[in-house]
Amino acid sequence: MEDDLDVYDTVRVDLPDATIYGTVRQVEDDRVQVRDTDSGRMLWVELWRVILY
Repeated sequence: MEDDLDVYDTVRVDLPDATIYGTVRQVEDDRVQVRDTDSGRMLWVELWRVILY
């Protein structure tokens, strides 16, 4: 689990049905908002799913 994420870091997110790469937009206690680089979609994911890339 990453504990030193900052806004604009590039990350990989391992979801149950896909792996996405994106940019961190917001960091909260136990979740991160990521903008998917392929689709531009914004999504909230649990912090434990995020890997600094």
